[in-house]
This record gives sequence, structure tokens and C-alpha cells, in this order.
Amino acid sequence: MTDAQASRCGDVVDPATGLPRTLEDKCPTCIFRPGNLMHLTEGAREDMVRAALERGSWIVCHTTLPDAGIPIGQQAICRGFWDVHARDSLGCRLAVAFDGPVLVPLPAVPDQPHA
Repeated sequence: MTDAQASRCGDVVDPATGLPRTLEDKCPTCIFRPGNLMHLTEGAREDMVRAALERGSWIVCHTTLPDAGIPIGQQAICRGFWDVHARDSLGCRLAVAFDGPVLVPLPAVPDQPHA
């Protein structure tokens, strides 16, 4: 089993470059937009940021997660996280050092089955 299969977050690595993908723009409900568009509990975003930074990692955009119907291997780093915390994250700084990240558009929402 690969790490991507073991993770509910999927895989942000672009296979052509080996660099992580980051969205070109924030998604419409980005947790870094003003307000609480994802209706997170108080402190949840800060907890996610803290955990990502402790891992030297990032937050994966929720609209690219496998749970949102996006195939594994098409995930991307949250643009809001990148804009605010890329300098704080070892993984993001490494991506920049290797001429990354790979910027990608927001994925199309897969067709939902009709009820």
C-alpha cells in the first residue's frame, strides 16, 4: 500500500515533476477566506495549521480531497494555507527551493449520482 492509499488526504505530488501541487486560487469555501464558510468549530483551523506546521507539511484543500470525489493523485495544497503559511512550513519552503509548487486550477466537481 502506498502512502497515498493510506492517507485520507490523497496525494498532492505532481508525477511529472515530483513537486507538490497548489491551487492557483483559493476555493470558494476556503478556510482562509473571511468568515467561517466551512462552519468549523472554534479553533479548528488553528489546530489544523499547528498540526501541519509541526509535521513540516501543509493543509490539503478540502475541495480536492478523495472524500469530495476527486481521484487520488489530483489533490492540491490549500491556496489559503500556501499564501499565509508557506514560509512557516518546511515542506513548502523545500517545494520553493526546487522551483515549485506546480500551480493547478480548482478541479471540476465530479458528477453526483442522482437520488
